[in-house]
Amino acid sequence: MTFAALSPAALLGAALAATLAVVALYLLRRTPRTQVVSNVEFWRRAAERSRPRSLFATRVPWTSLLVSLLIALLLVGEMGDPRAGVGHSGTTVIVLAADRTMAARDERGRRRLDDALSIARATVQADTVSGQVAIVRAGLRPEVLLPLTHRAADADRALAGLDADDGVADLSAAIELARSIVRGTRSAGRVVVVADRDELPRVADATVPVLLSPVGSPGETLSVTAFDARRDPLALGEYQVRCELRSYSPRRGRAHLVIRDRDTVLSEERVSLEPGEVITRSARGFSSAQAELSARLEDIDIEGSRDALSRDDVAYATVAPVVSTRVLLVTGGNRYLANALSANPSVELETVDGAGLQSRRATLSRYQVVVLDRVSPQPPLDHPEQLLVGAVATRSLGVGAELAAPRVTAFAADHRVLSGLRFDQVQVARARALIPTADDRVLVRSGRDALAIARDRDGARVLALGFDTEGTDLVQRIAFPLFMHNALVWLDRREREFHSWQAPGEPIRAPGSSAVVLTPSGAARPVRGALYDTASAGIYHTADRAIAVSAAEQSGSLADVEGARQGRRGAPPSGRAPVAVLLAGAILAMLCVEWALLQRGRLS
Repeated sequence: MTFAALSPAALLGAALAATLAVVALYLLRRTPRTQVVSNVEFWRRAAERSRPRSLFATRVPWTSLLVSLLIALLLVGEMGDPRAGVGHSGTTVIVLAADRTMAARDERGRRRLDDALSIARATVQADTVSGQVAIVRAGLRPEVLLPLTHRAADADRALAGLDADDGVADLSAAIELARSIVRGTRSAGRVVVVADRDELPRVADATVPVLLSPVGSPGETLSVTAFDARRDPLALGEYQVRCELRSYSPRRGRAHLVIRDRDTVLSEERVSLEPGEVITRSARGFSSAQAELSARLEDIDIEGSRDALSRDDVAYATVAPVVSTRVLLVTGGNRYLANALSANPSVELETVDGAGLQSRRATLSRYQVVVLDRVSPQPPLDHPEQLLVGAVATRSLGVGAELAAPRVTAFAADHRVLSGLRFDQVQVARARALIPTADDRVLVRSGRDALAIARDRDGARVLALGFDTEGTDLVQRIAFPLFMHNALVWLDRREREFHSWQAPGEPIRAPGSSAVVLTPSGAARPVRGALYDTASAGIYHTADRAIAVSAAEQSGSLADVEGARQGRRGAPPSGRAPVAVLLAGAILAMLCVEWALLQRGRLS
């Protein structure tokens, strides 16, 4: 045991001074002998005869003296700030992992983060005896919780109320930050990482030693590993959801999957997962102007075990309001195009013929997309988003020979326009081969001939089809409305609509230079431009939209933990109290003993 506040010599001097003071007080006290008297006069004379004549004639109450002396010595020890162990004499920077797996609980209901905090406090108690300590929190973004200090009480204040983020910690950045703090002191130091990890990230050099103090025990969990939603292009105003569940357990598990839009239950189902199984559930037919969705596993039951982590039981998603796209359709009367566009709830359609286009040239900026059906206007349109159906040759688009019954041999399924579509069964009766440039992306190909291309260059997008609606059976397939919807989304650059959630840590953009963002807890956060503190999963709200922050895709196993395999090395003994607390308890106990003896008349 060491003392942080007093040196051994000062502690010994204080103890001797306290001893002398207590002894002197007891020697100088006056303690009359007990006399039996019959009246006041006899008692007065007896008291005069019993008065001590010298210092050594005083009758000392030894029990009282010993109790008071022990209390005084304990107080001196408390003043010395006793600590268990010796600790590190240089600089110690503690890196404390605070990501979602640190919220996992063991069979006693104790979090891994609680064990990590105990280790951090014990390290601070020992290393501030003859050194200095700093604490770095390894969350989504590393931050310094406590600058370098020699006082253990500073760490207690810095660690109070610490909670885990809902994402994955950037441990490498936190370790590098801690190493830079040690290097800045220009003295010997070390970095102690407290985390539920198997191993540490590799560092470029070994000038500052990095030690791992692992925490945690193996756990089992059922998780929501994916949850998203999007508007259904085939149903007016409706949306569809998809949820993926996974078992991280060697045992069979059961749970109740509940999908809600705010407080309204959309779907509920009892699911059963075999060890390591992954299942997917999809549903459609839901309608809402703006949906705020959650998928939650409730009443989880793992045979012979328990669910160790509750944070991976829920995921969030939103469905944005329908964003209107103003479309100008230039056609001589194509009912397939007109019907497909007018049936889309996100389209404000205006239809004109070739002659009517001339009167719209001055106001083309009002439209997000212009669709040209077998039309080659002169002069060419100056518009950044165009869909050319049955494209004809222009100065910017080359058209080759006519093709009779070309067969689709390849299509770009990874492009946004063809997302969720298959073109290998589409029949084309006639088409014109398109001549792509180096920047063009060929979407549909027949051998070496391009039947459809997408161009994204100089801030303008063009989607060109070498066939028209009369030369293909695509218009008779259920895929045609979805193809038109995807084309408008890509041309209008509305890919953002399909991001129904974002990962923790990604900033939330707020409208205007000054705005307020409501967090999932309901707290109002004033921001300028963006809110960067999105470590908590849930639904955030700005003035014009709701944003889902979800960590479902970051779920993982809780079974492989280094600290568990090595008997939880590094964790302090359960229930161990600091020495100063034990001394304070002993002082209180001795005061109670002294009071009890005084009441029983044993101290006089």
